[in-house]
Formats: sequence, C-alpha cells, structure tokens
Amino acid sequence: MTALTRQLLEQKRQRRRMLTQLSFPEKVRIVEKLRDASKRMAQAARSQGLRAD
Repeated sequence: MTALTRQLLEQKRQRRRMLTQLSFPEKVRIVEKLRDASKRMAQAARSQGLRAD
C-alpha cells in the first residue's frame, strides 16, 4: 500500500469518527446539503447536454 493510500484511508477514518460525534439534526443538515448539490450538478449537466432528461 502506498503512502498516499494510507494517508487517504486515515483521513477517511478520521472523517467517520467526526461524523459519529455529530447530532442527528446536524447529520440530516449535511445530507440535505449533499442532496441539493447533487441536484444542482445534475441540472447543470442536463443544461449542457451532458445528461439525458
């Protein structure tokens, strides 16, 4: 395993530990932000003809 892979895995573990410490409403807020961003990206892709309707 390369040093970069080890570093990425450790960062992923740290993010997961941080997320377990958050309250449920905060987790919901994060999921809603991710969902909204995903919708905006899909809409932008459709407007550029990169994604079918």
